Amino acid sequence: MSRADKVKAVVTPDVPQNAAIFAQDLNFVYNAKSNFAKQALSHIDLTVNKGEFVAIVGHTGSGKTTFVQHLNALIRVQSGYLNVLGADLSARKPDLKALRRQVGMVFQYPEYQLFADTVLEDVCFGLKNFGVDKDQREQMAQDALQLVGLDFDQIKSKSPFDLSGGEKRRVALAGVLAMKPQILVMDEPTAGLDPQGKAEVLSLVRSLNQQQGVTVLMVSHDMNEVYENADRVVVFRNGEVAFDMPPRQLFRNEAEIEAMNLEVPAMAAFCNELERHGVVLPDSCRTVDEVFAAVKALREVPNA
Repeated sequence: MSRADKVKAVVTPDVPQNAAIFAQDLNFVYNAKSNFAKQALSHIDLTVNKGEFVAIVGHTGSGKTTFVQHLNALIRVQSGYLNVLGADLSARKPDLKALRRQVGMVFQYPEYQLFADTVLEDVCFGLKNFGVDKDQREQMAQDALQLVGLDFDQIKSKSPFDLSGGEKRRVALAGVLAMKPQILVMDEPTAGLDPQGKAEVLSLVRSLNQQQGVTVLMVSHDMNEVYENADRVVVFRNGEVAFDMPPRQLFRNEAEIEAMNLEVPAMAAFCNELERHGVVLPDSCRTVDEVFAAVKALREVPNA
């Protein structure tokens, strides 16, 4: 039986109406049928709703990158079921062109993928491949560059290789955003950036999520970024989903998190210590400013 036939043997489940991503019993083995076979994903059941900001975390080799590479069919489904924005990726011949326009992938160090002579050409590359006419794609590129905080007139004719590291990252991101994806998948989006660059990228991603309703999946090793930005955190361990819960709830499990070689975020550790002394802040307080404001409000209550 061929891979496609095996996939088709799976009974198509009912996909929740609001699901952007729906995986059921998803499995993947690298080097299957060889002495080097490795089970990368094992019985993954996961739903991501439209408009959510979900962080995917786990130590190296846990399966998180393998999972997200399924989402625009960089890796094809071997067994199980996967539906992304209504497209059945378990099907024999899914419409990959339409899928890849709706699911934007931003890889670690995306600036390494820049290659065109000018910034404008680079940002327009994907749009050109999808048959968007010249005037329209240049307008879409202008909108995307402005969205990431770059001056279109100043930067459009520059070589991508003459830009600073932060500017390259923004141009690479603009090339993805120009496609107006409904889902944005980011693999270590702030890797190699200084603190200001990290803050700017994450602020942009939050804005896309909160103001434009873009569904965001962010793979990250930085638990502080995860804690402050995600609505949910999905922890992969040995190819399985070990945890799937809101960040405040997750990082109360300090011993289990550290046992998986993951760091407990600074603000989570601080709030955990407060709770051990009877001071419980709202779960929504996760940034330094939010925690400070909540503690200040508690201190002011007796004098109210």
